[in-house]
Amino acid sequence: MKRYILGILSLLLVGSAFAQRNKTGVVVFGATPSGLAAAIQSAHSGAKTTLVHQGEFTSITINEAERTFKTGVYGDFLKLVDSLKSKSQSQSSGLTPEFVGTVFKGWTDTIKNLTVVRKGDLKEVKRDGKFWEAEFKDKSEIKATVFIDATTNSVIASLAKVAMPSPLLTVVDVYSDKKYRTSVAPVSGQLHFLPISALIAGKENFLVTGASVATSTFAAGQAAGAVGAYCAFFNKETKELDIRIIQAELLAYRSQLFNFTDISPADSSFSAIQKLAATGILKGRLVNNNFLFMPDSTVLASDIRDAMKEYYSRSQIWFLDNKAERLSLKEVLSLIKFTANRGDELDREVERAWNKSLKLSGKFDLSRIVTRRELAVLFEAYMKPFARSVNNTGNLVV
Repeated sequence: MKRYILGILSLLLVGSAFAQRNKTGVVVFGATPSGLAAAIQSAHSGAKTTLVHQGEFTSITINEAERTFKTGVYGDFLKLVDSLKSKSQSQSSGLTPEFVGTVFKGWTDTIKNLTVVRKGDLKEVKRDGKFWEAEFKDKSEIKATVFIDATTNSVIASLAKVAMPSPLLTVVDVYSDKKYRTSVAPVSGQLHFLPISALIAGKENFLVTGASVATSTFAAGQAAGAVGAYCAFFNKETKELDIRIIQAELLAYRSQLFNFTDISPADSSFSAIQKLAATGILKGRLVNNNFLFMPDSTVLASDIRDAMKEYYSRSQIWFLDNKAERLSLKEVLSLIKFTANRGDELDREVERAWNKSLKLSGKFDLSRIVTRRELAVLFEAYMKPFARSVNNTGNLVV
């Protein structure tokens, strides 16, 4: 992806004209909230992207469910609204369908790598070798590495005769399935995360934005756009996804993986917490139907022991030799040094970085009991468990 792979030649922006036969990286069907987010993210991530929509952007409705998570593409949209209207007019009640359509039309017209095509009815959608191809009733065609169906009723998937992704099940235990490690969007309700498999239809490189899922469609669409861009940019199929690269791309563009109600996206530790939560080394806690990270709570050895053993088998020796349940900073640094093969210079390195690059508050003190926030930041900086690859089921790739 563009933010993480330096030195790769940027894809060129195409003109607005739609040729009789057009080939691109990602095609998004439907200027719905999820479709707009998918197209914008795909283009931002470096893929040549076409958004196909029947008619003009005259009316786009953002319902209350779609306004839940003010991050990522939707957060950027709200900032754009603030720059265009006074504060009193930029509240949710002022986001009329006509105004929203006008804002998105102006925005999409300025995005590099993104072409908006206003086309009529589709005649046929089919797989052609490694590409998807759509033929319109006016005989024009478009071919792409990835198709994303963001229409309201998934009509493109129906036309393509692809099986829809498996529906999500509401669960009491968020961690009953390791798919939480593959989360690409926050979800309202008890599940609190959207696994990447919820976007992948029954044939390679065909994505559906999850309209049937009780989630922010902006966030689900943004995730689909990141997946589509990954496949187009690296010439991969959806069975070959590097989920950690996709998750990191979404975090870089201010989206989120989990719906922690006690962590603001503006928090300096936000990314580190989201990444560590995706590993399962520190898990969120469900309290009165709120999914909490509890960043200022102290860390217990029992909270991290089993997951640490899965990621770093060597760590089980450290836990056998160290019996403390409440972990001090000295013990956490000892664990990092033992597991990551670091020497005592790590203590001085962390002390210098504590209030600066690590952006942790308070005084560096080896005797202090470490909080969950501090552990997330330290592990992300010096152990990087998030770098361990996982597959679509959430299991570690050996």
